[in-house]
Amino acid sequence: MRATSQSATLTVGVIIPVFNSGREAIGAIRSVVAQTNVSVQEIVVVDDGSADDSADFLRKACQDLSIPVRILSIPNGGAANARNHGMQNSDCELYAFLDSDDAWFSDKLDRQVPLFTDPSVGMVGCVTTMDRGVALRSMASGIFRVISLRQQLFKNYFQTSTVIVRRQVVEAVGPFPLGQRHAEEGDFFNRIAAHYKCLLLPEVLVDYGGGKQGFGASGLSANLVAMEKGELRNILRAYSRRDCGFGLLAVAVSYSLIKFVRRIIISPLRRFRNNV
Repeated sequence: MRATSQSATLTVGVIIPVFNSGREAIGAIRSVVAQTNVSVQEIVVVDDGSADDSADFLRKACQDLSIPVRILSIPNGGAANARNHGMQNSDCELYAFLDSDDAWFSDKLDRQVPLFTDPSVGMVGCVTTMDRGVALRSMASGIFRVISLRQQLFKNYFQTSTVIVRRQVVEAVGPFPLGQRHAEEGDFFNRIAAHYKCLLLPEVLVDYGGGKQGFGASGLSANLVAMEKGELRNILRAYSRRDCGFGLLAVAVSYSLIKFVRRIIISPLRRFRNNV
């Protein structure tokens, strides 16, 4: 699907949080500049209290780009706070998020933005290189195109660098939650899925950190525990908002715990395989 005249009128602002990763972020920024058929109005880079020269480096490196790049510096508060700050400082109709160590394929926006011609669509995601095999095979029939809250409670189908969200939707459901350093994006996606149509385009359009793992990449069980606590908190929040009933809550929590045990087993096996 190519950009239509209606979708072409939607303004797109790209939000990129940076923490001691200014040089990595250049690749992400260049991938935005390289987008085809869809114009990006601005790139908002939020330096999240970096201890290095990331902000100064990016100001110099982005001077001659074809898209305006604003570098905002704030005290360290985590990626969620940085993304929220970026949205607060952008008047674009669509917010597209991108992590500093990820990169978009050149047709990402061209494939996603036209889906917003449906006014009921609140968020659109896609698939990353990490999910290229299993995800594409499982979604070949297109049955996962529309992702409901019920589905989202059992599996987070969206990765931050893949999603585009309407500004009006964020104003309605609220931004990323603060005070939660792990799986915080899940609560944001859950709130959107509870009230708006969320689409997952089964196409690989994001290079996910050059092959980084989605969980347990460091091999630290503490990371896995923190991620599980965050995921359970997201499920409980959905219940507390009455977005789901007790029966769904109980099943979702049980399934999450089963996945957690599986991850605890898989993580050391993956480290062993990588070290062989």
